[in-house]
Amino acid sequence: MSIRAHEPHLGTHEQLIAAVLPDVTAPRPTPRPVSLPSLPAPDLPSLDDPDTLLVGTARVDRSGRVHERALLHALGWEPGHELELDTGSGVIAVTSVPGGRYRVDGRGALALPAAARRMCGITIGPPVVLVAAAHEQILLVHPAATVARLLAGHYATVIGTRDGR
Repeated sequence: MSIRAHEPHLGTHEQLIAAVLPDVTAPRPTPRPVSLPSLPAPDLPSLDDPDTLLVGTARVDRSGRVHERALLHALGWEPGHELELDTGSGVIAVTSVPGGRYRVDGRGALALPAAARRMCGITIGPPVVLVAAAHEQILLVHPAATVARLLAGHYATVIGTRDGR
């Protein structure tokens, strides 16, 4: 038998396949933009009394978690506590929100989503600086490099002022 003898059957099979697989050459409709829900902006810590801020450091583990029980305990955030996360200006803001999508895990650690870490330049290994404000129920997570840059600018100003520059 030759292949030509089976050509009528091939056409039937092609129709069945065409019914299952989409035509990749056909123009696709333009997707409609989807509006994302807007989260309330977190209240940043008050600068009226910076002595009330608690500061700590930690390292992000291979699973993207931060273990800093002392600050979480100072905030009253025990395992199971519900939280929300937001990012902006290179910092992750974690706030206490009933019904929040995130929780303090059973070991008292806080999981930082990979997308949020990427947006803020936080990588696994190098330390992060954590700033907690108990009154505002917020924990800010900064890459240590950001805090080092801020301190370098402050030191340059202090040294420049002292030298009369």
